[in-house]
Amino acid sequence: MASPRAAMARVRRLAASAGGSVASQAVTALGSLVLQLVAVRFIGPVALGAFALLSAILVTATTVYTSWVGDSLNVLDRFDPALRSSLVASALFFATAGSAVGMALALVLRLTGPAGVALFAVLITLWLAQETFRRVLHARLEFGALLANDLTYVITTLVFLAGLRLITGRFDLDGILLAMCVGCLAALAVTLRRLPRQEYALVRPRLAGMRELSAFAAWRSAQSSLRPLALLVTRVAIDTFASRTVLAVVEAARLLMTPALTLISGAGGYLLPTFVRQRDAGISMRPRNALVGSLVLAGVSCACGVAAIATLGFFGPLITGGAFTLDAVSVGGWAVYAVSFSATLPLASMATAYKQSRLVFLVRGAETAVGLAAVLILLVLRPDLAVFAPYCIGLGGMVSGLLLWWRLRIIRDRVRARHTDPERGTHAI
Repeated sequence: MASPRAAMARVRRLAASAGGSVASQAVTALGSLVLQLVAVRFIGPVALGAFALLSAILVTATTVYTSWVGDSLNVLDRFDPALRSSLVASALFFATAGSAVGMALALVLRLTGPAGVALFAVLITLWLAQETFRRVLHARLEFGALLANDLTYVITTLVFLAGLRLITGRFDLDGILLAMCVGCLAALAVTLRRLPRQEYALVRPRLAGMRELSAFAAWRSAQSSLRPLALLVTRVAIDTFASRTVLAVVEAARLLMTPALTLISGAGGYLLPTFVRQRDAGISMRPRNALVGSLVLAGVSCACGVAAIATLGFFGPLITGGAFTLDAVSVGGWAVYAVSFSATLPLASMATAYKQSRLVFLVRGAETAVGLAAVLILLVLRPDLAVFAPYCIGLGGMVSGLLLWWRLRIIRDRVRARHTDPERGTHAI
């Protein structure tokens, strides 16, 4: 049995690792928050709506890419030659496809001019390249280096944007996109200097290990893209059936829940590689621990929601600059969404570490389909009630969490059976 001193040391190490992941997410969220405040205060609510749609496209492309390439770097053997060549091929494909689809959506939705569309395509490519090495830092549990990467991006982006303001005397959406491109380049350079050469050594792209890679990554990519895809569809639907100004109101309300959403994302970035390390070390992964994590995050999300509504009178005008008004109903919707996010994320991370991405996809896919159907019905019948859209996509998370917890208990029992009875385990496989 470990001594109290050893136990405390272990707790401190865990807290430092988790804190580094959350701090990294906090820095990124703060940078995004500042950029959105610049949009709403200096460019207007319509520009905020356009920036929200561009951000949603970028996040969706990043999630699909990261769940195929980035999570495979965490869960699979990234130094296996066949897998590595397939990962390089996948990275090239998704970067090219993501940029092309992003340009097409920006043009169809008329989010910016030709120069802005070209900048957005470049931004997607640079963002995905940076995200690749962020995930390598995740796999290495080097959250201090990850924090340095994100600080570099945020500081460079904001300093460049401020310099652009001094030179041109104005802000516009294209300037924000250009500043983000420069920030990505700076962060990429800093991260490559910190990583050992073997981590970014390129190999010839081939499909030799694609079957093994896709066996894990296909389901993982599908289930991870559900949440950002649901948000993207919801934003496009609000923009189509209501207006871009209404979308700006919904997005501004989400900014008040940034602390909770940042904490949840940071916890997710820490939990997946940690569960994988436990699995590889032969340490039993207890579904109860993931359930406790979900309940803790859900409690924090509730507290943040109550605090956001209580301080709405102060922070609302600070965010909107008086351009429009925020109310408790719109903020409460994002609080419900945050609780739903909390209820599934730790459990989904543990299931992914068990390589049960298909299970997570089926559970979350059903939840997402019901939520989006509710959003579309609401907006078609009552577009004036668009602020209730976050409630629609937020409901159902608790049910999904309980289903995942129940399945994880069954998976745990099967793993224990294989370890205690090798013959029985072989038949079970």
